[in-house]
Amino acid sequence: MNIELEELPIFPRNANENARGERKESRTENGMAGLLPVLSARRCDRRESCVEKGVSHILEKVPPAPSANRVERKESRLENGTPNITGSVSPLHSRVFGMRERASRQLQNTASVNGSKPITEPIAVALRRIVFGQCPAPIKAEYFSRGPGLVFREAERDLGYALMVSHAAGLPIANSLMMALQTHILRILLFDVRPSRVYQPDPLKPSFSMQQEALCTAITDIIWTAGGCHYGVLCLPHPIHIHVEESDHFNADGVTEKLNILECQDREELQYFVRRNLFLFQQDPGPALLLLIYSAVLARGIDRIAEDMGTRWIAGTNSYLSSLINYSGDISFSALNLILSGRAASYLHNGTHFQEDKDKIMIDQHGIQARSPIGLLLWMRTEEKTAAYKLGSRLKTPVYPIWLIIASEQSGVLFSDDRDLLRDYRSEIRFELHYHTSSHNQLTPAVLVIRTKLPLEVPEEDVALPTLDKIIRTKWSGARVSWNGLTPFL
Repeated sequence: MNIELEELPIFPRNANENARGERKESRTENGMAGLLPVLSARRCDRRESCVEKGVSHILEKVPPAPSANRVERKESRLENGTPNITGSVSPLHSRVFGMRERASRQLQNTASVNGSKPITEPIAVALRRIVFGQCPAPIKAEYFSRGPGLVFREAERDLGYALMVSHAAGLPIANSLMMALQTHILRILLFDVRPSRVYQPDPLKPSFSMQQEALCTAITDIIWTAGGCHYGVLCLPHPIHIHVEESDHFNADGVTEKLNILECQDREELQYFVRRNLFLFQQDPGPALLLLIYSAVLARGIDRIAEDMGTRWIAGTNSYLSSLINYSGDISFSALNLILSGRAASYLHNGTHFQEDKDKIMIDQHGIQARSPIGLLLWMRTEEKTAAYKLGSRLKTPVYPIWLIIASEQSGVLFSDDRDLLRDYRSEIRFELHYHTSSHNQLTPAVLVIRTKLPLEVPEEDVALPTLDKIIRTKWSGARVSWNGLTPFL
């Protein structure tokens, strides 16, 4: 077969080289040589089409160089209360890592939650007075910016359910408040069956995501319960803005004067904002416990908190007769009851008792008004001192088999994963209880075996019982406790 080459379409090589040379010279003249690949007319058309349809090109994600308009926008943000925290970051690093946008978003989330209001001086003064007794007053950093953070131990390990007790939790009240919060975390991990709960093969070794969800839910439940299950308040500190200046009635503490107050009428809304700002509760050291107390107090109402405690205002001293927390750091049952059951009752007995004061005036002593979801057991060095607190059955036999343990100035949590323990008396013949203490020295789980029907082996007066054994006997009289080879540490 003979084919004539003249009939085939042949593109001359010299013509292509000439065309490429012209395009190269054109790019060189425009100052773009070597910077971007050649874009054909068709690719330009595609890019224009994407932009028209709302699809941004990847090159457009790189922040442009600062311009006059951007400077104006930056100044506008500063006037509106959003600080520029990336001023020390070079534009190149900001473009590569996206730090500028992420940092600005984070500050906007914490500084100006939609619907929140800055705290006013009357509210700041009232908060400080009901929580600490008086204002102005000396400041202890352990109660404010230098308190313990709500940080878990390593996930999916032994004691993964437990909050770490840091050096910042040195005061007895701080330890006891952390353990009170720990009881709610355990309630959620062991018994919460809401659909949002993530399944865990071992609830006492939760994953990191389950740790965060349990903490978020616990904080939400405490605030929501304090508000009567129909109202919640979340107190969040602004990173830089001070809303209340120092005066004759108020002295700054580093936290109260910066608060933004968010009111929520819906529980899911409250939990959303708690989850969104959970990192504020996990700063260690930080104001986590104070934010929780402030939020619960405002949700309950300052007047109702004072009524729960049975306290009254002393005009001459500008202070309350009693307060939720004292500056000495002693354990306060008003604060603990507020966390456990939503009421700041000063007494541990059932219901309300009436007592005459020195002027023979009947005084209401408000105790526990209903069966508490979380229990409380205590030991105050001797049987006589312990009996004086008149601990009632509504705390001894709670809804869930979880008890906050108070032993003088020490605190911990005693719990079981068997809810039948409080439903069926036969479950109380032999059962197991886990004990977790606020001491940072506990490195392994402590599982105690309790027997209530064993005969006495030696006379009672000849037995030197550990403190925890005595506490357990205030609930189960005559119980025998086995520490499973562990040395008793309480």
